[in-house]
Amino acid sequence: MKKAKVFAICGALSLTLAAAGMAGCSGETSVDGTATALVINGEEVNAGTANFILRYQQAQTAYMMESYGFTTSGSSLWGTASDTSSYGYQFKDSIKDTITDLILLRQHASEYEVSLTDEELSQIDSVAQTVVDSNTDALAKIGATKDDVAEVLELYTYQAKMDEPMKADTDREVSDEEAAQTTITYTRIPLTTTDDSGNETVVSDEEKASLTADCEELISQVQATGDVANADISAIAEEINEDFFSSSYSYGSDDTAMPDSVHEAVDTLSDGELYDGVLEDTDTYLYVVRLDLAFDEEATETEKQSIISERETENYNNKLQEWKDAITVEEESAWTDLTVTDKDAYTVVQNTDSTDSSSTSGSSSTDSSSTSGSSSADSSTSGSSGAGSSSSDSSSVSGSSDSASDSSSSSSDDAAE
Repeated sequence: MKKAKVFAICGALSLTLAAAGMAGCSGETSVDGTATALVINGEEVNAGTANFILRYQQAQTAYMMESYGFTTSGSSLWGTASDTSSYGYQFKDSIKDTITDLILLRQHASEYEVSLTDEELSQIDSVAQTVVDSNTDALAKIGATKDDVAEVLELYTYQAKMDEPMKADTDREVSDEEAAQTTITYTRIPLTTTDDSGNETVVSDEEKASLTADCEELISQVQATGDVANADISAIAEEINEDFFSSSYSYGSDDTAMPDSVHEAVDTLSDGELYDGVLEDTDTYLYVVRLDLAFDEEATETEKQSIISERETENYNNKLQEWKDAITVEEESAWTDLTVTDKDAYTVVQNTDSTDSSSTSGSSSTDSSSTSGSSSADSSTSGSSGAGSSSSDSSSVSGSSDSASDSSSSSSDDAAE
């Protein structure tokens, strides 16, 4: 099982990098990749390695932000090189921290008996060659060679393998009292209205009285079912007023999402009991609430796992921070000369012509089907069985003199609801 896990780690990394193609400007080298960019705790990191990490992370970030609607094609994201308050300037600084983390994890790997096997190194070499074959012009532009790509793959593999041993000494004992969760079903209705301009107005006293009456009617109908504990409050509420919102909700002693009036009412109830009154969160919502389980074992177990996960992350981050606090990081001109700007943007683009290949754009455009003017398609790799397996991921990363674009988008629901 351990061997299979290692293959999965290396495979996942190969997918991340091998599925990405970054385009340059006619193959012209603009960065001396052999120059030292950073010196981290005495270890030199060349510009090819540092710039490869920087540009790939830039591409992933741009793709994510456009996909989620935080930015649009052609809009300014990174800013200009002279603006030290720009997102691009801050982003580059955060990538320096990322590179520092990666180097330190490898430097401390022996303390946790972590190393790379010959088989893993062979996988890394194979994947690095695939990346080079797919992205010749792009890598030339950013000054990265096969050795630089292999170095990045090695660093990320160490990062993945260090995660478990660094968290191994985490305290995983969580008491029922610490994690205890109460589960309720509630229905609420707003006491405000919003106009077309987004301005909120508190409802009038007459409107509030009408909404209160609707809540009282809901309580009456739920009680009339004769089985309050299992009554479908949501369905009943919708029949009364379509503005009602109903949901199940689990919370602990530190909950702040629900108003105090709800917490206090729930404390007076037994499992399956409906509170016989309308609750108000001043000028915000009216609530109707039922206590489902004062102590929800399943929700409590889920909360225990969440607490353990938080402790593991804190443990890991604390160790990493201790290492960072004890060392120095020197920036050389090869790093300070790199800029993250709108003029030199990278982003993920989707190749719609094939489900098995990644391609790169080799000119100052967002065409995802050519490299320096010629057609190119190369197989990606999958994380399911190692670095050499085929993948259906068709994304590539395009770098150009203008911001590249992607047409995919997604949305998310209100987390509170």
